Amino acid sequence: MIRFNDGVRWRVSKRGLVLVPPDADAMLLEHPGAAPLADLLVAGDTRDRLIGALDGAARTGTETPVPGTELIDQMLDAGVIADDAVDEQPDLDGSEEPVAPARRWTLNRSGLEFAGIEVPARFLDRYLVPVLISRVGLGVLGAVVLAGVVALVAGRPAGPTVSSHPAVDGLLGFLVVLVLAAAHELAHAVALVHYGGTPRRAGIGFYWGSVCYYVDSTDAVTLPRRARVIQALAGLAVDVVAISILAITAHLSGSVLITAVFWRLAVVGLVDLLTNAAPILELDGHWALADYLDEPDLAPRARAAFADRLRRRPSPRWLALYGGLSLAGGVVLLVGGAFVWWYAAGDLVVALFAGNVVDILVGLYVVVPFALGLLASLVGLAVETLRRGDPPASAARGAVTAA
Repeated sequence: MIRFNDGVRWRVSKRGLVLVPPDADAMLLEHPGAAPLADLLVAGDTRDRLIGALDGAARTGTETPVPGTELIDQMLDAGVIADDAVDEQPDLDGSEEPVAPARRWTLNRSGLEFAGIEVPARFLDRYLVPVLISRVGLGVLGAVVLAGVVALVAGRPAGPTVSSHPAVDGLLGFLVVLVLAAAHELAHAVALVHYGGTPRRAGIGFYWGSVCYYVDSTDAVTLPRRARVIQALAGLAVDVVAISILAITAHLSGSVLITAVFWRLAVVGLVDLLTNAAPILELDGHWALADYLDEPDLAPRARAAFADRLRRRPSPRWLALYGGLSLAGGVVLLVGGAFVWWYAAGDLVVALFAGNVVDILVGLYVVVPFALGLLASLVGLAVETLRRGDPPASAARGAVTAA
């Protein structure tokens, strides 16, 4: 009997079958027989019946998918399904491969990854989330956000924009950003736990020299649509509250250092929030839109469709339009964000580079990663959009592909 492998999470989408094997990336099986195949695999069925169901459904479609035999082999190789007849065969030589224990942390090209992020996520989901979503909690959060909006509209507080120790400004801002970034990523993990998923690992890495955090929330792609959208936007909700607190504190503080740093971070954070929320770049807003539309591979399909239109090749109009808007809107957001960043942090940068050696080193760390990240994002938008590649929806029709 062939069945889903242990630990595999799945859901049926309008694009096909979304699959998440343990400790592997999500995959999309786009095939006319994806939905009935899932029902057969839940109960367990024979190889011949599974192949017959796939090939039978394929004959009703307008395209020719991968043959059922090949597709079943792909799924077995990917570890999505298991064949009990093979797994139950005795080991003739009496040897078994030892199972290596899961490591608590690993070092790879992304950075330092560690397991156990679900522990604090479950703690917060159990004790903090009920308070936040209560009437009192929502009322307090609403009041904080409203006060934050008033503080932002009031504009920059009076006084110096940089303290007498620019390096301290830069380092304090760096530490606050790290804390807020960790809260943003943890919010995604808490939302995933809240809806029954499990965040796999968290990581600390470097993006063009700048410290960044990330959480593996792959399980989220198998949640119901509403839960997927909320999980994608959970980090932005934390950002809204954090920006509000920064703006309020900047206006209420009597310290030049706190006022200057917190106001600067509030303005920069607001730009980051808008960039993150816009459903064009492959950030939180994009994933929320993809989840709402039930399009697991929205971004690559849209880029491929837009590239096809540029070469006068047929492609879905709405996808090509979205791909073009993503490119143009992404450039506008990134360039506009750079101008606002300079408006908020320009005085600090000038003061740092006019100071001593320590100030200059801090200034380099503030400017260089930002500039390189901006350049990489702009080049990436152009290259990924203009590069010719077959859309996953057509090139891998009926195959198991990365979602």
